[in-house]
Amino acid sequence: MASPFFPSLGGSTRWHSESYPAISPSRPELSVKGKVVVVTGGGTGIGASIAKAFAAGGSTKIAVMSRTERNLVATKHAIEAEFPGTQVLAVPADITNASQVNEAFAKISETFGNIDVFVSNSASMPVPRPILGPGFDVQDWWSAFNTNILGALYSVQGFVRYAADGAHILHISTCIAHIPPLEPGVSGYAASKAAAAKLFDYIALENPGLHVVNVHPGLVDTSMSRKSGHGGMDHVDLPGHFCLWLVSSEADFLRSKFVWVNWDVDELKARREEILTTDLLDTKLGGVSFVGWKGSQRLGDI
Repeated sequence: MASPFFPSLGGSTRWHSESYPAISPSRPELSVKGKVVVVTGGGTGIGASIAKAFAAGGSTKIAVMSRTERNLVATKHAIEAEFPGTQVLAVPADITNASQVNEAFAKISETFGNIDVFVSNSASMPVPRPILGPGFDVQDWWSAFNTNILGALYSVQGFVRYAADGAHILHISTCIAHIPPLEPGVSGYAASKAAAAKLFDYIALENPGLHVVNVHPGLVDTSMSRKSGHGGMDHVDLPGHFCLWLVSSEADFLRSKFVWVNWDVDELKARREEILTTDLLDTKLGGVSFVGWKGSQRLGDI
């Protein structure tokens, strides 16, 4: 257990940078046998790790989607070799293209049937530059919104047509979507992912039959983290194993919440009632309580 780089959840004493027994795919309680899983951005890095974790947890029907087919095929072969009997469907698609996304989900459903778990992991980070600094490229900056908002929306629309009853949506977000700014240059990524977190909050609100969670995947060494000038502090298995736990019955109290994979799941479970009955882990303005507030009854007053 490593020391936290960021402040941990209030009252928490444990911080994880690697997987641990409570989220191990070997636990029968976390089995996803018979479940159909789709991961966008599943060809490399965190997405590939998440796909592998679900294979380790027993899913034999996994689809990975991204623009780069060779990465998808490499992930497919690696998972199928490690987990005999598992079928990984490599589906090339640009999530900013609605037609490609719809065709991809139709192909997945035709192959596997209805989808139980959708992991919205695809993301884009513009070249880090201060907003008013020299060389700032507005179009490059805006490209993050095309992928992280529009692409995520197209993906959810494609998925929901084939969603199984009680399906899970895990949005792989980032801590910089909700923490104070730490460094210049990453506003496009931070702002677009903050907006995406709210998008998924509303998907949860408007669709009570879907189990939606926003997830900070830790600081893993990926091409995107290196692009921002950082490497990794967390093992690549951690987000995948945590996501596997998130779709288990043990984590049902985290619907519509924002969680970090570094937090200890036993400590989270110990605070189940607090999380269910307060705005703890909601995406909101710090210091302002909305407990008992019925927004739908007050919109006319705004």
